[in-house]
Amino acid sequence: MLANNPIVAFIPTRDAARSRSFYEGTLGLRFVSDDDFALVMDANGTTLRIVRVADFTPFPFTILG
Repeated sequence: MLANNPIVAFIPTRDAARSRSFYEGTLGLRFVSDDDFALVMDANGTTLRIVRVADFTPFPFTILG
């Protein structure tokens, strides 16, 4: 089932503007859209949703690679 469908990756952010600058400007991902819930980027055909959250504890390891 999942093998036949596109994958969507999710990353939390407390600062959407800073995240957009990083993922678009630094990493070179293509910006797709921005709404009240998330920034959406295209990572070479994989959708990356950078989700706005009020708070979270960052992981001590890579969550996207």
